Amino acid sequence: MANIVTRPRSDGTTAFTVRWRDYKTHHQHRATLRSEEEALSLVQYLDNGGRMPALPQPANHLGKPGIPTVADVVQEHIDLLVRPSPGTIGTYQRILDLHIRNTIGHIPVDEFGYREVTCWIKGLMVHEVAPKSIHNMHGLLSAAMKTAELLEYVSRNPCRGVPLPTVERAEDDVMFLTHAEFGLLIEGIHEPYKTFAQFLVMTGARFGEATALRVTDIDLLSKPATARINKAWKRDGQSRYYIGPTKTCAGKRTIGLNPTLVELLIPLVAGRSGDGLLFATAHGRRISHKPFWQHHWVPAVQAACSRGLTKSPRIHDLRHTHASWLIQDGAISLFAISRRLGHASVRTTEQVYGHLMPQALQDGADATERSVRGFIS
Repeated sequence: MANIVTRPRSDGTTAFTVRWRDYKTHHQHRATLRSEEEALSLVQYLDNGGRMPALPQPANHLGKPGIPTVADVVQEHIDLLVRPSPGTIGTYQRILDLHIRNTIGHIPVDEFGYREVTCWIKGLMVHEVAPKSIHNMHGLLSAAMKTAELLEYVSRNPCRGVPLPTVERAEDDVMFLTHAEFGLLIEGIHEPYKTFAQFLVMTGARFGEATALRVTDIDLLSKPATARINKAWKRDGQSRYYIGPTKTCAGKRTIGLNPTLVELLIPLVAGRSGDGLLFATAHGRRISHKPFWQHHWVPAVQAACSRGLTKSPRIHDLRHTHASWLIQDGAISLFAISRRLGHASVRTTEQVYGHLMPQALQDGADATERSVRGFIS
């Protein structure tokens, strides 16, 4: 039997956590929902053996010639995508094969509605699929159903309005380092990777963007010196790496380089072929994320912790650290920071880093002080 446990959140709302034990493995599971209604619905779903009572069985969906199934529609949507990257196709195909085809894929699309989508989402939650992954899967299914609308298979997208599990806010897992903390960290990173780590923190470039830079992308003679970011490492359908476009169109950008970084880059550029990778392993190969993290980053963090660092930053936190330094400096606009980071919109930058802006914090405090003078003598 599943049960609901409530607890108050710090913002005054209530969290509803459903707890249950898998009858096959006897493992304890839990899922936190946004409302009591969603929690009760999940309890009903679990108590009925992972099925909503009104859901038709797969056999009822067989033998309807001319009506495409959900799996057919998703496959057709994937096939109709214009200029997709091989990695995107591979990801979508895996979602279809692993999470759609054998669960809801058999249902004729004209019988596929809100209830079926909701039960599918609940099933993913029961199997402890990460909320972010569920959002991605729902995004593919919803896009496929929009294609089904355009192809006149359905009159309305059944994914519209379906509640999804809460994803932690973008800033919840962001970590920032002070200049002193980064100093402790960089002491434990040795060449040829020390300059690479300094480049990340001084430009805010993503790991896949920085490791895809070629010597020809660096112009140390211009005023100011620049790095042209217009590509990144991607994976194809067979998980092989290749250099492709940046994460978004906004990701294509030119970054101004500060004099300290220029001095560090001169030895990497001087006398080298323009087609060569700017940052590479000791053997001249691409810097892979996992080996770098395992053999260089983790030891450097552990060494820094032994010298007084109290944080455990990820590699990506160097990007967040760069943004925080710019914001705390106060001399550059949020729009300029957004462009430098390659964000698709200023709103993204504001959501992640807005709480760090010193002038906004001071303006809020000053406005509050003016407002309270009317009742505090």
